Amino acid sequence: MAAAQERVDAMSVEQPPIEVAPLPGAVEKGLTYGFITCPLPVCRTVTDASVKAAEALGWESKQVETEMTPEGYVAAWDQLLQDPPDVIAFIPFAPDTIVEKQLAKAADLGIPVVSIAPAGDRPSKDGPVSASYNGYPELRESGALMGDVIVADGGSGSNTVFVWDPALSAIWNPIKDGFEEQIKKAGDKPQVLEVSASGIGTALPGQVVSYLQAHPEIKYVAFALADMTVGVPEALQTADLADTVKITSRAPQAANLANVKKGTEWTTIGEEIESNGWRVVDGLARLSLGATPDDQWFEPGGWHQVFTGDNVTQTDESPVTPGSPDVFLAAWNVS
Repeated sequence: MAAAQERVDAMSVEQPPIEVAPLPGAVEKGLTYGFITCPLPVCRTVTDASVKAAEALGWESKQVETEMTPEGYVAAWDQLLQDPPDVIAFIPFAPDTIVEKQLAKAADLGIPVVSIAPAGDRPSKDGPVSASYNGYPELRESGALMGDVIVADGGSGSNTVFVWDPALSAIWNPIKDGFEEQIKKAGDKPQVLEVSASGIGTALPGQVVSYLQAHPEIKYVAFALADMTVGVPEALQTADLADTVKITSRAPQAANLANVKKGTEWTTIGEEIESNGWRVVDGLARLSLGATPDDQWFEPGGWHQVFTGDNVTQTDESPVTPGSPDVFLAAWNVS
């Protein structure tokens, strides 16, 4: 418990600004930036930020939103490559093997490709995907910090449930692994509630309440994604569970911060969501200049902060990574 508390204390204060090295040259203007995104709010946050970043470099943006099915994901890639852009970023719905042909086509065309929240795949300096953001190191740390806040509060696996969509396990496994590793230090492995992300704000709150009513020993509910908490605080209140169950999550939206501030959600782990949109474009800019991916930018661990009711300072937008976007603009020598 002491080690968890030490980590929570260290990560509950404002973290130092991120650092971004200057680009190795001037980036060509007028490039087309292609982006495959998803319908979840967290995807929109990343996408919108990356479009702003692309505009700062003088690039045009071309977005395709994938349906959250294997068929829809393949179709999104095919649509994007009908008129191939100059650089590509994508949020995967499934492992890269499902779009192996499309990635090979992009490689044959010499198109730099990077990913966001990779589905179990890590970047390769020699592979078709050269860099990833909001990837394995960042997601695992978010899961570990969710575990830390519970352990520091006296919780353990016996009174904790982890809520996730197993259909997205290829993406979310690092979160679950990091979470379980920290929780098991205080006792048993946590319980797991499997739900569908398609039920966010509809079926999901009722599923959570039903599970808690069937398992009255649960005092902590950890969500693999803060988007999944929509409607849950209200459902807990209606079921007279709001005073006995604590909610934690990761990758919060503005609404999550507002709930944490007023106490209807307990804690949330901020990570680089909006700034990862800027990191994506930064990586593609470097690749377009012929730079070789290095450990500083091809799979960054990212910024994190534990948000509680005591340290939430704004509730108008997702947490802003310290230094972003100014550090990117300075590194690109644009204003």
